[in-house]
Amino acid sequence: MAPLTLLWSLLTLALSTPASATLVYDPSTAEQDLATIQTLKHHITVDPQGITKNWNGNNLCSYKGLFCDKGPDQKTLTLQTIDFNNYNLGGDQLTLSGFLEKFLNLLVVHVANNRFIGQIPDLSAITYLSEIDFTMNKLSGLFPNSVLKLKYLTYLDLSSNMFHGPIPKEVFEDSYMQDLFLNNNEFTGVIPEEIGSLQATYLALGANQFTGPIPRTIASAPKLQGIDLSENQLSGAIPKEIGSAKNFTYFDAGSNKLTGGIPEVVCQLKTLKMLNFTSNYLSTPLGPRCQALQARGILDVTKNCIPGAHNQRPSAQCSGWH
Repeated sequence: MAPLTLLWSLLTLALSTPASATLVYDPSTAEQDLATIQTLKHHITVDPQGITKNWNGNNLCSYKGLFCDKGPDQKTLTLQTIDFNNYNLGGDQLTLSGFLEKFLNLLVVHVANNRFIGQIPDLSAITYLSEIDFTMNKLSGLFPNSVLKLKYLTYLDLSSNMFHGPIPKEVFEDSYMQDLFLNNNEFTGVIPEEIGSLQATYLALGANQFTGPIPRTIASAPKLQGIDLSENQLSGAIPKEIGSAKNFTYFDAGSNKLTGGIPEVVCQLKTLKMLNFTSNYLSTPLGPRCQALQARGILDVTKNCIPGAHNQRPSAQCSGWH
């Protein structure tokens, strides 16, 4: 049964088919779902694009930003995609709680660039949810642990909100996650060693308040290509283990408090297209391989404390960091 339900999840990621258009909305939830959307509409007091103007009548599937398709029974329609990206919706009481968690057949939720406030509700019952994009809202609270129970979640973007506190190590142990964007928040603490188990291709942790070293295990993440650790409070030496990474193309650790030098083995990575350590406190002269990367425009070490290098910090800023 599990493979069949997974197959349903994958198939219904496509747009509604003509056959599904002849079906009716699931009668067991139709009244409640319609009431939930109308309550959301009541809380939307800022709607510059007028998307809620057609949120009238009983056909929820015709509402702008809402998309239906066949449910698990293959006989009725359910709401499966919410796409409010870039609608700039706002309201003093516009929250995701009391709304999002009620639609249990959702596969995709995109609400980027709006003004939703408050905490993320418990989403663990939305079994097949595979994409969540909450970027550029005003959401707050700790990391929403309920998403860790979504075993089909492949894309999670919480960037540019006001989340705080540590990130659970379990986030990096998710075997399905392909893209993880947690940048531009207020997350704190050290980056867990479990980052080496991450299966994602892209990871963004920049513009937070992480402290401690760059984990040596980061190079063990088997599929990781792009990493953003910039604009944190990371300290210590650059791990030489990064040189053993298989797929790194983009590594940004600029604007931290890293010291020492760049291991030559890191500059041997043939897949690199961008290696950024600008605005740190590196003080060891570059080796020949790193010099070659710098000459090719791949490595940026400006605003450090490297003797003889161009565009470094004033000596007064480097005192005590050697």
